[in-house]
Amino acid sequence: MAANDEAAGWARLAAAAADEVVVGVVQDLHRAVSDTTYRWLGPPARPIQRCTDAVSGMVFRTIRAGLRGAGEVGALVAGRRTAGAASTGAPAPGPPSRVAAKASAIAHGVLNDQLHAVAPQLDRGVTIRLAERRGPIEAALLPALLPTVTSRPVVFVHGLVDTEQVWIPAGDRGVSLPAAVAAAGATPVLVRYGTGRTIERNGRELDGVLDELLTSWPVPVTSLTLVGHSMGGLVIRAACAAAADRGQGWLSRLADVVYLGTPHLGSWLEKVANVGSWSMRHASPHSAAIGRFLDARSQGIKDLRFGTTDETAWPVGRIDGLLTGRPRDIPWLEGPRHHLVIGRLHAHPSHPVNGVFGDALVRASSAAATGRWRRIDGDGRPSTTPIDASHTWLPRHPEVARLLNRLLTVA
Repeated sequence: MAANDEAAGWARLAAAAADEVVVGVVQDLHRAVSDTTYRWLGPPARPIQRCTDAVSGMVFRTIRAGLRGAGEVGALVAGRRTAGAASTGAPAPGPPSRVAAKASAIAHGVLNDQLHAVAPQLDRGVTIRLAERRGPIEAALLPALLPTVTSRPVVFVHGLVDTEQVWIPAGDRGVSLPAAVAAAGATPVLVRYGTGRTIERNGRELDGVLDELLTSWPVPVTSLTLVGHSMGGLVIRAACAAAADRGQGWLSRLADVVYLGTPHLGSWLEKVANVGSWSMRHASPHSAAIGRFLDARSQGIKDLRFGTTDETAWPVGRIDGLLTGRPRDIPWLEGPRHHLVIGRLHAHPSHPVNGVFGDALVRASSAAATGRWRRIDGDGRPSTTPIDASHTWLPRHPEVARLLNRLLTVA
């Protein structure tokens, strides 16, 4: 993507988000309060309500039109500035800061539908990345850019609203899992993807990326290891299912899959958000606007409600937006070894905090794929490794590095 197209897209997306998220919610709340007030005043106040509604509607339309216009102006200015810098021979910008990359990942993960509507050029597919380089890298060029290439690639897949930088500690807290893999004699490979897209779609694209990666690998691959954090583990499962359907050759090289705090049976937080938004939409006209705002979250986030990796695996009904019944769970892929890393907030396994919150975002039953009403079966039975760590700490935890070292040593 051209840099000026990307800058213009972000300007349009910012204006659209302000329009829909800020002004849209305020307008809905204003209308709800107005309706309630004039309903209480009775029929004599109807003419006044029509006048005030007309005035307020005009004001809100003016504000929203101004925001959309500002977005177009900002897109034009940003595009020209970027193009002007390129025409003067200015050096290409370096890699974005961690803060900028994180902000971009949040926008992709939360505002995916708005992104497609106003700035489709920002849509982010599954791409190969290196922490020290800007932009995606072609699979065929990756071996030449890596310091060493071995016969054992290890692919890291990040989670929701994150990037490949999640695997690299910002300071001296934690360890770099890619560095630990390299020290064990393997070759780490990072990927980035837009987490607001459906998990199934990202899984299909990851399948294609892995096939291309192993096809272009300069030495024969003896074993492939996949490491997924949170949503990344679900994307890996979706990729494995897609590869099995297509008969992809890379599956025969897959030795181990490591899931770090993956919500195989769903995240309790997304379940709460789903019920909360439904309740607010039906509680009163005043809360309905906030409920509709919460419902605007991306489909990728909604997939975390039940850990959905296949959009067709839903023999269920709907009650005004709420799913009923239980989904069919794709069994563990036969062949590779599956390793489930389960985080917990308290060192004592039976502590109530662990039972309610798990690792803060994913409960142990979901991370272990063995719930009261659901469980993932199959011949590829997984091993479990509990770690005293929160959800966000797992991608840099020393115990995870030791686990990967053991797996690569055995391989």
